Amino acid sequence: MDILDNEAKLFFKTYKRLPLLIERGEGCYLFTKDGDRYLDMFSGLAVNALGYNHPKVIAAIEQQAKKYIHLSNFFVQEPQVELAECLLRHSKFQKIFFTNSGTEATEGAMKLVRKWGKTNKKTKIFGMTNGFSGRSMGSLSIMDKDKYRDGYGPFLENCGHIIFNDVEDLRTKIDDSTAAVFLEFIQGEGGVIPVSKEFVNALDSLRSRFGFLVVADEIQSGIMRTGKFFAYEHFDFHPDIVTVAKPIGGGLPLGAILGNDAVACVWSYGVHGTTFGGNPVACAAGKVVIETLTAESMKNQLKEMAAYLYSQLTTLKEEFAIITEIRGSGFMIGVDLSTDSAPIVEEMLARGVLVNSTAKTVVRILPPLIAEKKEIDALVRVFGEVLSSNLKGA
Repeated sequence: MDILDNEAKLFFKTYKRLPLLIERGEGCYLFTKDGDRYLDMFSGLAVNALGYNHPKVIAAIEQQAKKYIHLSNFFVQEPQVELAECLLRHSKFQKIFFTNSGTEATEGAMKLVRKWGKTNKKTKIFGMTNGFSGRSMGSLSIMDKDKYRDGYGPFLENCGHIIFNDVEDLRTKIDDSTAAVFLEFIQGEGGVIPVSKEFVNALDSLRSRFGFLVVADEIQSGIMRTGKFFAYEHFDFHPDIVTVAKPIGGGLPLGAILGNDAVACVWSYGVHGTTFGGNPVACAAGKVVIETLTAESMKNQLKEMAAYLYSQLTTLKEEFAIITEIRGSGFMIGVDLSTDSAPIVEEMLARGVLVNSTAKTVVRILPPLIAEKKEIDALVRVFGEVLSSNLKGA
């Protein structure tokens, strides 16, 4: 029995695995046990911002692992404090809580909102239609997609969702009982769909009127993915709470909740906690990620390469009518097609390029933030070949 057969025998059927046995990664590339090389243009679903086997990340992991891998949160830990300082400095928030994942960050943020809401006599929490907040019961309670919710109800009380980018629905549902609105400023799993300026402006106006909290879900879009530290920075808006994860652990499990003055004193000793959240090895790696991505030279490279990627994809759109829209910002791009995107993604895999299919018709592109012109050229060349082949086959 080979490992793929063994995996099918041992695991719950929750993942549709790619038929690749990866031996190692280097930069933007993955290498299989058979010696084949694949260009990874969705980078572990936006986790591997510095690609694979980054020397500074590896060095930080090795150095911290030799000191201690785990203590517990009864101890003050230098890697936690240093990463917290980095994140708060760049985000201009006041407080932080480390988690193990993005889902746990969402769940913790919901608890923080509930605790704040009890004092302020506010109970209702809203997410967005077409959004993705995670797979916990709290996350599912503010999502609307049957794909994720079916069979898991009943969900948490006083939770609902607002139609994404529908200002009228927003105004209809928000009132004095609203405790918080959770918002992805670019919906990732939903198809890389940006929030509209009109929706953000209306949300800001309603927050001033009714005094609720806004939670920015930056789990996929945060930490320079869109060209700014957080996606909400593309607007004249500052949320009260931010959830982050994916790239901040350098590939190790790590997430965080950031809070402003409104919630800085809500939690007290013992009311929330985690055994593994803020693992010192992950925090040591995370510090390298933040410092590397926020260096001016890296910011300039990201800006240049993101513009180049968009221009090359735009040229592709002009050649192939099957491409209906190119959405997103920075290195978070969705290429919407007039057909199912899964066969396109599968054919690109067969030609050595890894991208992702989401929202049925969208090819989602999330390159490592270290990607340069040669990787972008390879992506666009293969994408074009597959589109051309698909049209000929039709």
